[in-house]
Amino acid sequence: MSVFSSTWVDGKISDIDKLLSENNDREFMFILDTNFAIMSRYYVTDREQFNKYYASQSDDFINVINVIRNNPSRIIYAFACEEASRSKLTGNIDVEKYKLMVECVGKVFDLDFNSNLISKNKLMEGDVSISKTPILLRNGLFNKQTVISYTTLLKTYLYKHFDNRSSKIKIKEMFHYMADEINIFSPTSTSLIIHYLGDEPSILKGIKPSLGIEKILNRLYAASIDMIMPTQAAQLAEISGYQEIPIFVTFDKGIKLLFDSLLIKEERRLENGRKVPEYSTMIYYSSGWKDKDIIELCGYAQQVQKTKRRKVINQEFELCRLNELAGKLEKELMIKLKTLFEYE
Repeated sequence: MSVFSSTWVDGKISDIDKLLSENNDREFMFILDTNFAIMSRYYVTDREQFNKYYASQSDDFINVINVIRNNPSRIIYAFACEEASRSKLTGNIDVEKYKLMVECVGKVFDLDFNSNLISKNKLMEGDVSISKTPILLRNGLFNKQTVISYTTLLKTYLYKHFDNRSSKIKIKEMFHYMADEINIFSPTSTSLIIHYLGDEPSILKGIKPSLGIEKILNRLYAASIDMIMPTQAAQLAEISGYQEIPIFVTFDKGIKLLFDSLLIKEERRLENGRKVPEYSTMIYYSSGWKDKDIIELCGYAQQVQKTKRRKVINQEFELCRLNELAGKLEKELMIKLKTLFEYE
């Protein structure tokens, strides 16, 4: 199976059963992705549609269930169920749909889960189908982190589809954009940029300009949630005092590649005493880069990070600034899409 990932394991997880058996003295937590929650709902409520939509993934889905059932561990389901229950039109979480999602996930594992919504779910007014900015600062369990990954994805998408310069130039400019504008230089973003602006086919797969602005933004928003899951997993591990190893379950090959490209090299303490992991980034050849290219690009990223990162004094102000930046990028994307199709 190729659906299990963890930054707490040295490299790709090639055999989950072997990993669990060799570490039977450790505790694990399995963090489910949004697709798993959706698949669970179909599996429980409409098996015919499940077999139709997920024929190629059904064996992996059943295997995931068996692995987790046979290895007592914590199952983190709320992240997945919340996002699977969020309206693409209003951005609000449908409480009844959330309860159904939780019930269905519980049934596939023969467990009873608490179906009370964890997030405050502040209701939003208006249509968010062509702008996700109203959601970003109020998206429940994701603690406003999505605004960073969403802004990064928008700018990277614009470079990918509307900039004819060489991939290396675009990648290097994106590094400067992260340092100067987004003000966050994360290993996850570095890996995404080098892979996606190269030739890696699994990153943001199928998000083509021909989809139109609404579908593009829906998928980029969903991808921005996936991008912060390594951070979420690390925070959950911290809560357990690093006694539980987080294993992320995803059927998305792109987010799995990002997970697999991150390795924890050490842990350190922040000034507030909080322990956080430090990652190293691995770039796979599937992105089309050779060794010398990878060394050049990763070295350039490190150079930019060291010389241009700024300190943030007011985090709330910074998040609002990024939210406005995301809105400007959305408008830029809309204009470019309109121009593209006018000339076709």
